[in-house]
Amino acid sequence: MGKRRPSGDGMVRMREDGRWEGRIVVGHKANGDSIFLYFSAGSQRELMRKLHWEQEVYQGVYLTEECRITLAEWLDRWLETYMEGTVRASALRGMWHDVERHIMPRLGEKII
Repeated sequence: MGKRRPSGDGMVRMREDGRWEGRIVVGHKANGDSIFLYFSAGSQRELMRKLHWEQEVYQGVYLTEECRITLAEWLDRWLETYMEGTVRASALRGMWHDVERHIMPRLGEKII
């Protein structure tokens, strides 16, 4: 029998193809079903690193079906809230430039 993970620590498993898969709950739908964020990695260690990073990013965020926003809105929030103060100012300017020039024109209006 596998080891039980602590509540809120996400799900981790090895897929049949040998890659590792994980998921965390980031909110709930109106009917009570969970909203999951899925990701995968080549090793369990790499997956755990991703899992813990995503848990930090979504800490204190509670998503519902009604709070769906565009990718442009999310990227603005991400750069201002999570990246500002964690990277050099020149790196942040470069990120803003890349997002505004390459991502926003094609994908900015997509609902996430």
